[in-house]
Formats: sequence, C-alpha cells, structure tokens
Amino acid sequence: MSESGKRRPVMRSTERVDIGRPRQLARLLITVSERHGIDVEHDPLYGRARAWLRPRREAWPMAEELFATAPARVIDKQDKHFEREWHALLSGSTTRLPLA
Repeated sequence: MSESGKRRPVMRSTERVDIGRPRQLARLLITVSERHGIDVEHDPLYGRARAWLRPRREAWPMAEELFATAPARVIDKQDKHFEREWHALLSGSTTRLPLA
C-alpha cells in the first residue's frame, strides 16, 4: 500500500524450475545459494526455503526476485507486459542491485 492507503499495482512472473520433494529441493536451493553467497530463509519443519536475489525495498517502485520451494501445483504464469515493466524498472534510477 502507498502512504495514501491506495493499493499499488503488482506484476508477477512465476516459473517452475524443478520438481521434487520439499526437503530435497530446499537442500538443493540452500547448497546452490550458499555457493553463490546468497542468503536463504529455511523452514526445516515444512521443508521450504527462499533465496532472495533481489530483496524487496521499503519504497515504491520496487522489484524483488527470488527462488522459492513451493507445492508442485504451482504453474508458470506471467502478467501481461511483465517483461517490459520489469526491464523498465531495473534500467531506471530506482535500480538498487545489479541483475544476478
């Protein structure tokens, strides 16, 4: 939400990279992330993990990028004009981190 309380438009892109058991995928994500010096959030109880390549900022506009383990029913999907908006956001003055 913005300071005025209005909802901001959110665009998303989801791509399934691999499929497997939760704990197995979490171990793989942790191993690869550590090899590249990327912090990982891990929930050993449910076997889930998240590795943030581009953490969420506090102010708009913002871009976040991460790998996450999720249920197998996740499907690839992308909002219309996502690529155009993503590249515009990253190439503008609001860019905070280089692309990984």
